[in-house]
Amino acid sequence: MAKLKKTQLSSHTGVFVNTEKKISAKRRFADVSGGTEKKTSMKRIFYDMVFLTGFLCCLIPGPFPGLSGIASAVLLVMIAISFFDDNLYLYTALFVYLRYRLLIGEFTAFRAYSFLLAARFITDISKFKLKAVHFPALFVFFMHCMFALARITYLKRGMYVITDCALIYLVMCRVAEDKTLLRRFFFVFILGAIASGIYGWTGDAYTVNINIRGAGAKTVSRNFGALSDSNFAGMIYSLCVICALELKNLPFWLRSVFLTLCVIMLLQTASLSALITLLILLVFLIVLKYRARALYILLLAFVGAVLVLAILMRIPQFRQIEAIAGLLIRFNEKLSYIANGKWDLLTTGRVGLWMEAVQAFGRQDLWHKLIGGNVVTVNYIDPDIMSLACHNSYLQGLLNFGIFGTLLVYLPFLSVFTYRILRHYTQKPGYEHEDLYMLQLCFVFSFIVFGGTVDFFIDWPYMMLYFI
Repeated sequence: MAKLKKTQLSSHTGVFVNTEKKISAKRRFADVSGGTEKKTSMKRIFYDMVFLTGFLCCLIPGPFPGLSGIASAVLLVMIAISFFDDNLYLYTALFVYLRYRLLIGEFTAFRAYSFLLAARFITDISKFKLKAVHFPALFVFFMHCMFALARITYLKRGMYVITDCALIYLVMCRVAEDKTLLRRFFFVFILGAIASGIYGWTGDAYTVNINIRGAGAKTVSRNFGALSDSNFAGMIYSLCVICALELKNLPFWLRSVFLTLCVIMLLQTASLSALITLLILLVFLIVLKYRARALYILLLAFVGAVLVLAILMRIPQFRQIEAIAGLLIRFNEKLSYIANGKWDLLTTGRVGLWMEAVQAFGRQDLWHKLIGGNVVTVNYIDPDIMSLACHNSYLQGLLNFGIFGTLLVYLPFLSVFTYRILRHYTQKPGYEHEDLYMLQLCFVFSFIVFGGTVDFFIDWPYMMLYFI
């Protein structure tokens, strides 16, 4: 009996000892794991503080132009520190707005950043999941930059344009595959808009005045912030409104601040194209988000919008607010053109430009109609083809890339867009990362919609919408 108890005791003791060993091992693992987690957390905080410092540098040149060189140099130091961290890609969302504003002498901080991005891609090339569906478009852009753009400018310019286009493609490939990084990218995209707004609010160089003849020769000020064009600024700010509305995990107060600032900046552009784009994007977002209930929500929203417009038109105090007054003046101008049947003036001369583009395409020989070879882009226009930008990316695509090239650019793009919509509707409402997928769809949709009134090709901030 004693022997049996001893055996049981030994047996139980053995189990106890083994259990102790397991517990000790778990504790040691927990200690190590906790240390690693703490170390990772501290590393994340460090790189986020570095990024915040870089962002603050972006705000300085607006109110203090004389400090642009110093701010840009410090920004580049912050970017260099972030070389091996994913925050490196987030600076792209800032340079969408600030690529021409951050200067060290005649050298742009963006160009140095593009070199660092290229180096990072070379070191991490094996980690990238490239989207083959965009290869045809990249091929078209490469051929255009090397053989058309380089012909009327110079080869270096063509190389810079296609390199920037390829870099934004790679950035979007990397950002889109990591949902945490994509969420941060959309957040920084809003921060960039606020930085652009600070430029517009602190300097007269970021405002252009236009004379509205159809509204009694009144002058309307259009503030485009750090961006170079009021319509493009309005489109970007419209996307920021959508991001602020839809991006999850934003505190209510921060979402409210973002929405207020972005709406103010949008109104200050006095861009009817951008305002119409925002309305279309909101309709698209409501349909994506609410599905079968979207019709009822849209009906209520339409009634609300009509009431708001009536209030703005009837109450004089609202017309004293400069941003609202500018849009109301332009809206009244358009109404007068409709009443008088002046359709070209209704589109601010775009109909005439579109007809000129169609005629220019018709004058091309068969070879140029098929493969293009002209240069009608945002930054460069061949005066032998068009006197001004044609303000339509589809006609612009035909002139630049021909029928074959335009199909290679748009067919894969529209196929992906259609697939994403179908995938969205096959998921149950509220699926994981639904907000990110809907924002991606909205960005692509803005490229499709806004392309009917502006020129896109080939400028990398526009192509960001294409590749996202």
